[in-house]
Amino acid sequence: MRRIYLMATVLMFSLFRMSVCAQEKLVYTPTWTAQAQFAGFYVADAMGFFKDAGLNVEIKHPTASSTNANRLKSGESHLVSLQLASALEMMDDGSQLVNVLQYFQQSGLMVISHQPLKGLNSLNGKRVGHFRTGASMFVVAIGRKAHLDIDWVPFISHANLYLSGAIDATLAMSYNEYFQLKTAGQRLKKEQMLYLRDIGYNVPEDGLYVTKDFFKKHREEVLKFAEATRRGWEWAAQHPKETLDLVMLYMRQNNVPSNVYAQRWMLEECLKLLTDPKTGKRTYRLDPQAFELTSRILYEGSIIKKPITYQQIMQP
Repeated sequence: MRRIYLMATVLMFSLFRMSVCAQEKLVYTPTWTAQAQFAGFYVADAMGFFKDAGLNVEIKHPTASSTNANRLKSGESHLVSLQLASALEMMDDGSQLVNVLQYFQQSGLMVISHQPLKGLNSLNGKRVGHFRTGASMFVVAIGRKAHLDIDWVPFISHANLYLSGAIDATLAMSYNEYFQLKTAGQRLKKEQMLYLRDIGYNVPEDGLYVTKDFFKKHREEVLKFAEATRRGWEWAAQHPKETLDLVMLYMRQNNVPSNVYAQRWMLEECLKLLTDPKTGKRTYRLDPQAFELTSRILYEGSIIKKPITYQQIMQP
């Protein structure tokens, strides 16, 4: 019954979007294909929070040939989710970005190793899998700064390199690749896992970004979108079962293979990342000290060529 109601709700707001086609459309693009990592946006869309704000929003997921960063640069998308490290890399390359909502306050990044780990120094002389962009570059920067001899092996989104034994360790997200390894039969012990948040690097990850030029021209709409998204995440935190149903629906609509167990795990882990580690509250604002740590490590590890200040990334 609940699923029927949610499907009817999504259909109703899809019809609404069609009825206001004359209104300027805001296109939002997540970092990846449909999944629980973006639940707050799906809720804001399906439950009418964007509509309540007077917005006509389309959620358009990226593809391998059309990333959200490329879509933002070309103007095909107006708002995108980015990990903070990715946003800083883009700014270092010349993009002028504004963080309008920092929803993930903590790091879900972790290291998983075949052998016991005693800090990041255990990776010295090892082959380690990493994502091509994003938060993993923060760990690459830490390794460079510490003069660790790590053979970094890039991958896109799966754990096959680790499972095959081709690498000694891998970077993983607590809400994604870690679950993939568990369901693949890996009996991981505590000493094989190292969470960045537990060793002094609990930096923010996913946030909502626009270009500075778009923000100046559409400030009111952007701030309304950010507030509606905040409402979406708050609703998701209070209604996780209904939110999971919505996530599964959006995955089916986007022809993404769905696994309710994996998405339940992802949603639970992502909801944990919403809380500020110092206060336990959901602030939705980029913490200046956490930002400074991220920017400094990326600079000292030669991922970015120049320091980026907090003022450069916040609302003008």
